[in-house]
Amino acid sequence: MTAVTRKNGRSSKALHGRLQQQLLKAKNQYGEPSGEALLELVSRTYDELDKQLARNHVEEFLDAIQCGIMLVNADGKVHHCNRAAFEVLGLTPKPNGKSFNIADALPKLASLKITDRRDRFVAEIEVAPGRHADIHATRTTSGMILTVKKAEYDSLRRNASFMMEEEYRSLFENSTCGIYRDRVDGTPVRCNPALVKFNGYDSEAEYRESVSHAQTNWYVDPNRPTQFHQMMKTEGCVKDFVSEVYRHRTREKVWITENAWYVRDHAGVPVYIEGTIQDASERIATMAIIEQQANLDSLTGLASRHRFLNALESKISDGREAFTVYSLDLDRFKPINDLYGHAAGDFVLKTIASELLTLVGDHDLVARLGGDEFAILHHGDDGDGKVTALAAKIVSLLRKPLSLKGHNLLVGASVGLASFPAHGQDSATLLGNADLALYKAKKSGGNTFCIFDAELRSGLQRRLNVEDELKSAVCDNELELYYQPVVDAATGSVQGYEALMRWHHPIRGLLPPSEFIQIAEDAGLMTDLGNWAIKCVCHQASALPTNIKVAVNVSANQFRSASILEALRTSLADSQLDPKRLILEITETVIMSNEAIADTIFEELREMGVSLALDDFGTGYSSLSYLQRFKFDKVKIDRSFVSGMSDSPANLAIVRAIIGIGNDLGIKIVAEGVETKAQADALITEGCPLLQGYYYGKPKPFTEVVNDLGVQRLQILQSFSLEEPIHLSARPQR
Repeated sequence: MTAVTRKNGRSSKALHGRLQQQLLKAKNQYGEPSGEALLELVSRTYDELDKQLARNHVEEFLDAIQCGIMLVNADGKVHHCNRAAFEVLGLTPKPNGKSFNIADALPKLASLKITDRRDRFVAEIEVAPGRHADIHATRTTSGMILTVKKAEYDSLRRNASFMMEEEYRSLFENSTCGIYRDRVDGTPVRCNPALVKFNGYDSEAEYRESVSHAQTNWYVDPNRPTQFHQMMKTEGCVKDFVSEVYRHRTREKVWITENAWYVRDHAGVPVYIEGTIQDASERIATMAIIEQQANLDSLTGLASRHRFLNALESKISDGREAFTVYSLDLDRFKPINDLYGHAAGDFVLKTIASELLTLVGDHDLVARLGGDEFAILHHGDDGDGKVTALAAKIVSLLRKPLSLKGHNLLVGASVGLASFPAHGQDSATLLGNADLALYKAKKSGGNTFCIFDAELRSGLQRRLNVEDELKSAVCDNELELYYQPVVDAATGSVQGYEALMRWHHPIRGLLPPSEFIQIAEDAGLMTDLGNWAIKCVCHQASALPTNIKVAVNVSANQFRSASILEALRTSLADSQLDPKRLILEITETVIMSNEAIADTIFEELREMGVSLALDDFGTGYSSLSYLQRFKFDKVKIDRSFVSGMSDSPANLAIVRAIIGIGNDLGIKIVAEGVETKAQADALITEGCPLLQGYYYGKPKPFTEVVNDLGVQRLQILQSFSLEEPIHLSARPQR
């Protein structure tokens, strides 16, 4: 017996030592026993020693471990649980190590369904009120090994929970944003001070007593509650839900933005709706200002371009009824604005806007597109004549002078019309066709209207073709200067010439300026063409007798460009032409479009010694003031007055008056367009000093002028090449 005991004692001592060594190796990185290693330790011990002896010693050893350990079979039976595990879980130890079922002993642990889990997991359960346990489980071949440890952070958790609760309470109480919790049926549960104040109450209790349903009589739009709940059902929340609402107590209307979400129970069923509410009145007011700025013209109060285009697109999308687009452009707005100032220009625009509103129907839209451009969206086409009748009224109304500080301002307007769907079925086409009709109206002299037709589109295409061909003509030197004589009325001798541009078109033949000059002007080519003409005239005129003066026309774009002065200085210096022999012919339109810089340019031209002539005199409305202001050397009577002298006493009176003004001011008068002897005789009788027209000679190439004057050909060729190229600022691609 003693030997057995000694033997058992030695075995017990050896077993404990081995278990201690293996346990050190069996701990994980957190210092806790590893389930897999522990199971392997127990298995080897059973194999090495008597199983009953090993079982006893292993159980003694496991009970001595501070960490709770449970060995669980695959069916959920606990076949061993050490003392620490019983203490942590609050269970009563089973006598004689009898196994028990987890589900019976600890339902909360059984709810983890540990036998259904794979590999390993970590969980936390509440084993008693305020007391928690951490569970670490590892799957084995025969079940699970669980290590059970009392949660060491219960007190910290309670403190953190308390601190978090205090933080949330502070946020709830002090937030400037309204915060609420309502039951799903709309009954208020909580409402923070900001929301209480927002609705006009003094306390949360007063709010909940007065408001039985949060959304009843809350939204101004009765459809908003339905929209709110629909979004909550489909998305589980609402975000930035902007609405106009009534303050519950005062019934004052105010805009809000709302965010809300469901609070659900453990089964996922919504039990509360929580949310935040912020006053959005300032935001909505700002948006309204932005929208107003986008949709209304700030000067006239008419619709803006943005609003007009949106309305046009909407009408086209609807497509149920015909309508007409009116494109309006004021005929003489720029000179008024330049002459009388921007305040006068603003007065004109506001007055015209007001008058346009008196003409249109309630359903029509009048817009200012920018500058002096207006547009009207009129319901109906011209089937009943109302469209053209409205256009005629607009032209007639705007033809009347506007009175401003003693001045009668003659503005006038041109109008282009295009109807849907006949003249276009998209906004770009309709507006483009209305502009084409407007262009035709302006080309007709203004103060009229024009309805779009297919011929206008064809004319535009021809115009574009001419523009492309003209660019090629410039590059290929197909342009040439022709010269028409200006004669002394008394002697019939040639006093000078006017240089006129011609185009040797490869297909259409010789083209006069009327066929391409305006196109060149619109295409931005006239500055280059005009400067080339100045250079050509200077060199060719230098080869003519010194008593001969030559005139060249200056376009609006060329006059506006700063390059004209440099072109003149360079051409005069290179050709050695006496500046007094060069005359620049400028129309009243050119001056009107550049009045701001006209004085400066005219002063520099006079310093050069170049002469100035006012062309087409009598066709504008302020020519007399220009005569006084700019002191021209010559004035040319427009051909329309010359041709009408025999038919209209008024035309003869105008011619006589212009000649008289010229004599009084010391200005040479030139009558252009003289085509018959009768016209020449009448002009001579009236005392017109200089005459120009087909009666005295058609425009001729420079070589013929040379022959007429008997100038030696060799001298001309040496002084200037007749094939002098034109250099474009931007050479077009061929």
